[in-house]
Amino acid sequence: MDSSWGPVLFAIGLVLLVGAAAFAGLYFFAVRSRRDDEAAVLQQALTAPLAREPVLAGVGVVPVVTWPWRRRPRVELTGWVRSREMRDAAVLVVEREARKLGRSVRIIDSLEVIDRQQQRGA
Repeated sequence: MDSSWGPVLFAIGLVLLVGAAAFAGLYFFAVRSRRDDEAAVLQQALTAPLAREPVLAGVGVVPVVTWPWRRRPRVELTGWVRSREMRDAAVLVVEREARKLGRSVRIIDSLEVIDRQQQRGA
């Protein structure tokens, strides 16, 4: 092999390296996009039962679902409830619905308990 093949082999290697990097980037983008879509579907599936639950009528509870890489989905309950019993009911509804869907989720309770006196003052 003479020295004229060096630049050609370098160029071929560079093209292969860029192609592999582009493929890996697209693969990770597709996986992340699929995870985001699955999280949105799960969030919608958890929102409906919370809205139908009679105990939670008139409160503002919103589940926000994120799906970290290689871990189970995380459901953060945000908003407000009037009592600790309502907070517990919201958590139980999410646990029950996730079980029905066959999902193991991690629930993060960020709900604020605001009693009636605090609501009137606000």
